[in-house]
Amino acid sequence: MRGFLAFLFVVGIGGGSLFILQRHTEQKTTVTKASSTPAPQQTYEHDWAKHSLDTTHSVIQQIQRQRKDDDLKDAVGRR
Repeated sequence: MRGFLAFLFVVGIGGGSLFILQRHTEQKTTVTKASSTPAPQQTYEHDWAKHSLDTTHSVIQQIQRQRKDDDLKDAVGRR
């Protein structure tokens, strides 16, 4: 029984410290976000996959334009 109570005590202290640490870091990020200038295009939490695909697509288009400008051909022979 003493071992179980000691375990609960350690878990309680650990959980409390994690909670306090999380609140402290959230307050820091809120302050830094408010003081910085907003990004031209914000990526939202649920749009990370779309943002990744859009970035990949724009990089592919940029490479294709650069190859066309440099008059280079890729391995398949297409421009």
